[in-house]
Amino acid sequence: MLISAAALLLTPPAQALFAGRAIPPSPLASDRSACLFGVDRAPRLAPSRRARPMCSASVDTLPPELAKIVTGFSMVPDQKLRYQQLLFLAKKLDPMDAELQVSENKVPGCLSTVYVHASREGDLIYYQGNSDAQLTKGLVALLVNGLSGSTNEQIQQVDPTFIQTAGLSQSLTPGRNNGFVNMLAMMKRQAAALSDAQGE
Repeated sequence: MLISAAALLLTPPAQALFAGRAIPPSPLASDRSACLFGVDRAPRLAPSRRARPMCSASVDTLPPELAKIVTGFSMVPDQKLRYQQLLFLAKKLDPMDAELQVSENKVPGCLSTVYVHASREGDLIYYQGNSDAQLTKGLVALLVNGLSGSTNEQIQQVDPTFIQTAGLSQSLTPGRNNGFVNMLAMMKRQAAALSDAQGE
């Protein structure tokens, strides 16, 4: 099940982000994050501690679904809540077909085992993915949900530094950051290969 990133901005507080499932409130979460992530209530932060959305021009170059996800994450002031959301995305990611979890779909340079597979429908690219580590699987889900339904041209323009704009890089070890870059690079290669095949 691909998760609509529009839910990141449009889901009301009584519902949960992405699948109607509530995420436990964080003591540091703002009222804005409660609206974004489906938390029923969240205490207010003092003005000096309230986080501001981390927006940058780079978001404008992202595919629409990915841009909405990044913007939503950037508005969450609590690093723990972002971490929890990645785990939630991992749980909601559709299972990857076992026959696709083969060596040609294995992402190199990751601390955990990661598979991604791309398919094409017309001009649009769709992905499946999986990992044996939950946090890494959350990153896979973020990319699968954010890039699926995009064109090859849109995917090739994605700058991996969007993970910093989303405020997620602080939750990742250097090894996982490198793994994330490798995931995106492989998904770009797969999209390019499908686009080249279409042109033949």
